[in-house]
Amino acid sequence: MAIIESNQLLTFKLGHETYGIQINKVREILTYPIVTPIPDASRWVKGVINLRGEVAPVIDLRVRFNINNDPIYTPRTIVIAVKTMDNRMIGLVVDEVSDMENVDLDRLYPAPDMGASIAPEYLKGLFKKEEKMIVILDIDRILDKDEMQRLSRQNVETQNVLIATA
Repeated sequence: MAIIESNQLLTFKLGHETYGIQINKVREILTYPIVTPIPDASRWVKGVINLRGEVAPVIDLRVRFNINNDPIYTPRTIVIAVKTMDNRMIGLVVDEVSDMENVDLDRLYPAPDMGASIAPEYLKGLFKKEEKMIVILDIDRILDKDEMQRLSRQNVETQNVLIATA
């Protein structure tokens, strides 16, 4: 299980499920801004925004994890601006922000490998709130530069196969 540096989490929804990220990674929460598209980007990279003078890519986690492949963007769509371990600012599109949670780090459950849309290497663990499990995402692993490049190449190869078989 990945190490969690903070016991405070920001929870949010992707589809019907609740996820959490460490609050110390969050810089701000904003409504969906005007996004400048990037040609030939992966489907889940919506483009870039100017975030307090810094150009930040915007990644739709709903599309990235195949939770909603045809999302609608409205003024109610939420972007969570996070700062990665290597000091990159990135905007994450989510359905809604839920709450801030204090988590007892001794009571975390390890992330199971169930073949779900979110691979276990992207998870820090799970915690139970009332009768529901909340998945804690490893935002640094999800947004790792090498990992994003690998996924982009994989996405291009998949599109080329689909074009060739059509």
